[in-house]
Amino acid sequence: MNLGAQNWIFPSENDCLNCHTAAAGFALGPEDAQLNHDFTYSTTGRTANQLQTLDQIGIFSSSVGAPTSLPALVAPSDISANLEARARAYLHTNCAQCHRPNGPTPSSLDLRFQTSLDNTGACDAVPQAGDLGLGASARVIAPGDPANSVLLARMNRRDAAAMPPLGSAAVDTQGVALIRDWIANRIGCQ
Repeated sequence: MNLGAQNWIFPSENDCLNCHTAAAGFALGPEDAQLNHDFTYSTTGRTANQLQTLDQIGIFSSSVGAPTSLPALVAPSDISANLEARARAYLHTNCAQCHRPNGPTPSSLDLRFQTSLDNTGACDAVPQAGDLGLGASARVIAPGDPANSVLLARMNRRDAAAMPPLGSAAVDTQGVALIRDWIANRIGCQ
């Protein structure tokens, strides 16, 4: 459906269940680590930790505890943050719902933030679902070589080989640029 300049995709219930799985916790939304940062509330101008604020207004059934003791992801768009942390946060937020242990994909990738890069099954790994025409030098993530990284190639297309496979009609150009820069700056898998 085209509403103005944006094409909208309305997945079926079965389509939704491809990603909204038990492995991902069914709800694909903000996680504690994504909310564990300061946020400026426009209605008050007050800046406070988002998890702590949600806790104080009674959103959670039990207290989240001290935010400093909880994981926190940087915003992928925060250019003042470390490139590695930004890229891993992006992959966690946009890919790890499916690419994780017991996830719905036929690959063995684990793109969760807490998984070390060398244990993701992606770094310098031969692609399990085709090389997209990149040839023998194709890797899921080819350290230092974005042009031979299938993960990046899949992000940068909207066809049957695209990632994400549904729910998106447009390439996330900022996400592609972030992951391209990260791969280009990788010298290894650790």
